[in-house]
Amino acid sequence: MASTYKLLNHTKPLSVEEIRKLYSGYWVYIVNSQFSSGRDLSSGIPVVCGDCAYAGAEDKIYDQFESEEYGEHSELYLFKPELISALESLRAAHA
Repeated sequence: MASTYKLLNHTKPLSVEEIRKLYSGYWVYIVNSQFSSGRDLSSGIPVVCGDCAYAGAEDKIYDQFESEEYGEHSELYLFKPELISALESLRAAHA
């Protein structure tokens, strides 16, 4: 099964809550990440969402986000709980 991804057009940082609402069910790659004093992600600019981590890496889409202007990178796994359970079951079956 081929992974799918989408490049996003956000230009301003969004809060984690906003990102969760917009991209529920996806993995999200975030640049210019800002963190709380406890090192929890608080905001950033979402630039890629996909159906798996680093979807689109084969197309080298992440290369464009490597310069200093994009600051610190982070990611959010916003998959539905039932998908996470299914993935964990598959992993356990193949361990």
